[in-house]
Amino acid sequence: TMETAPDGSTRRIFIQLSDLSGFAVVDFAQRKEVARIQFPDQPNGYGMAEGRRETPSHGLAVAPDNKTLWVTSVFANGVFVYSLPELKLLGHVALPELKLPGRAAIGALPNWATFTPDGRLLYVTNSAIRSVSAIDTQLMKVVANIQVGEVPKRINTLALR
Repeated sequence: TMETAPDGSTRRIFIQLSDLSGFAVVDFAQRKEVARIQFPDQPNGYGMAEGRRETPSHGLAVAPDNKTLWVTSVFANGVFVYSLPELKLLGHVALPELKLPGRAAIGALPNWATFTPDGRLLYVTNSAIRSVSAIDTQLMKVVANIQVGEVPKRINTLALR
């Protein structure tokens, strides 16, 4: 996903890499990687399904106002929020768990993320629990979980006028 400058040009690109529990930062003008941001160790402990071991983080979204970057984490079962342009960690939004009798809780297995055009809500697909979480970006809290059917992964926003 991209961060833009005030004139609308691309400033930086944020990229999720296989086997990195975090993301890489590419300076667009220099055309080179300038940083790798590792997620904090806590919260953690959520397992990953077979076939997803190389992708502990899979969804990135820059808020429409260009002030925050939201990044999903399978291991933390949530979304980490970073300030832009500083990339300072602002917080973590926990996603729902699946609790089965006699078993450890299963994380949501978050995938892609997308904002409403006004930036008030962020929607995150939860492929393990067949839902989409709506996150209030001001409160940094899940305000709704919408059941959607089998294995939701990709998501985008379309605004009709």
